Amino acid sequence: MCGIVGGSGKIDFRNYLLSGLKKLEYRGYDSAGLAYCLDGEIKLHKTAGRVESLAAIVPDFSGASAGIAHTRWATHGHPTAKNAHPHVSNQGLFTIVHNGVIENFRFLKQQLTVRGFHFDTDTDTEVIANVLERFYIRSGNVIEAMRQTMENLEGSYALGILFSKEPGRLYFMKKSSPLLLGASNEGTYLASDPVPLIGYSEKFVDLNDGDYGFLEGTEIHLFHDGKALTPTFIKKEADQFTNDLNGYPHYMLKEIEEIPSVLATLRDNYFDGGDFLFDKNLIELLKKTNKVHFLACGTSYYASKMGVKAFRTIGKEAYVSIASEWGYDPYDADPGSVYFLLSQSGETADLIRCQRVLQDRGAITVAITNTKGSTIDRKSTYSCLLYAGLEVAVASTKTYVAQACLVAMLCAAISGFHDIMYDIDSFIGAVRGVIAKKEDIHELARGCTKVKNAFFLGRGVDYISALEGSLKLKEIAYVHAEAYPGGELKHGPLALIEKGVLVVGVVTKPEIAASLRANFEEVKARGGHLLVFASDLVKEPGDAFVCEPIKPFYATMALVVALQYLSYYLALEKGLSIDKPRNLAKSVTVE
Repeated sequence: MCGIVGGSGKIDFRNYLLSGLKKLEYRGYDSAGLAYCLDGEIKLHKTAGRVESLAAIVPDFSGASAGIAHTRWATHGHPTAKNAHPHVSNQGLFTIVHNGVIENFRFLKQQLTVRGFHFDTDTDTEVIANVLERFYIRSGNVIEAMRQTMENLEGSYALGILFSKEPGRLYFMKKSSPLLLGASNEGTYLASDPVPLIGYSEKFVDLNDGDYGFLEGTEIHLFHDGKALTPTFIKKEADQFTNDLNGYPHYMLKEIEEIPSVLATLRDNYFDGGDFLFDKNLIELLKKTNKVHFLACGTSYYASKMGVKAFRTIGKEAYVSIASEWGYDPYDADPGSVYFLLSQSGETADLIRCQRVLQDRGAITVAITNTKGSTIDRKSTYSCLLYAGLEVAVASTKTYVAQACLVAMLCAAISGFHDIMYDIDSFIGAVRGVIAKKEDIHELARGCTKVKNAFFLGRGVDYISALEGSLKLKEIAYVHAEAYPGGELKHGPLALIEKGVLVVGVVTKPEIAASLRANFEEVKARGGHLLVFASDLVKEPGDAFVCEPIKPFYATMALVVALQYLSYYLALEKGLSIDKPRNLAKSVTVE
């Protein structure tokens, strides 16, 4: 879950590398470092902390011919300056940055130690540098050394590599971690995603697993399995990758308040006023399919639960599994089912593992992702883009709502239910209503600053909202939070309800409101700090927050937006790092 950036050519490397890292900090921010080739030498700077700390120690320089940089989310070794990237091989031949995890690094390290190599860090990346050096010493050829290194590495990697004897070249290797190349009249570039390259390049090369090669000036040299390839360039629209705060204090707040426009864009991309605009082959396939299976992680997993509800309402058999578990126990990889893969980034490592299993078994996959050209997008049978724009904050907000609504629109297209557009329009209005009352939620958050433990309760779709609300409180406000179906309260969790414990109730469905309200009374009787988030259809005096009276499927998502605000404002009141919470990263590209 680290971010890497690099380039070769006539580039202002100090500005390019540091600004690129800043744009990639959502991938990790434990430590940072960079290296560049200047006057035939490789200069190296790295530090613990964020990119600002690195910028403070990097001198002004010009005339560099190649450079690499890295912002880290620690997987092996503490987030110290010593363990920060780039890492250098024993003889100083190779300086590398790495995103991914090498699963057999201990075995390789032992082999290298026997051969006289020594190690200064706790990282798997230093092992890669020395494996490269070992094979280069043997062959005298960097490309051959890279090929042999790839044969020996097990795990995932996207690598940027400087070679001390060829200071103008930037070598690269890729397997199972995202890596993108770009080109312009000034030079060539690589990065973990397009964001650092916007403004530098308008044409890109999406690398496949097993690709390797080098950048030199304005040229890209690409290889696979020992054979030279001709790079295939594609264009990516810059407006999909802007990360300007536009006056907001935090990306999370900006992204919450983009939800109405995201929903409108989703509607306009998949409905022209008379017909749905999904791939007709996909819709025909789903009409004939009796069983669908969702695979996802985190917030996307909860959105998938909403997807299961939507498919069951149109008579389809639907299930959801956590991708990080299913990938190691694919108990239901049925070629006759359709598998939905949900991922904001399209690069979620656990989900890519599932995708490989499904490909091997000939199953049909449908990607629902926010990132065109990502691994999951490119390698699925069908793909449905969210058109939600870049999501920078680690805690997903607009993506959750967009994923759930897209699946609901798919179900409407399958069943011919065109009136869903009225539901979407009503939902947009309800979310705008939540945004208009955000200061009311801010006031609720002020009353929760001393809370250490919280429970979220709901039933049916409201239980799914409770799950997503509890996740946000954990991620952003660092409050231990759990979600339960209301009826499960008496089966254990009630023992933990006492004065000072926050309990958040979510209720939108009239047919289950009475039973859920009874659960709320049990909480109040034991001194719990109860906040009820309700739809106007089922509101009662004393409810903490009420949204507009729309269908429960959409009302509960409007209340999710309110719960996103609750977590945001509680973190704000506690003075926490909202967009970059501790120990987390945006794009989970390691298992």
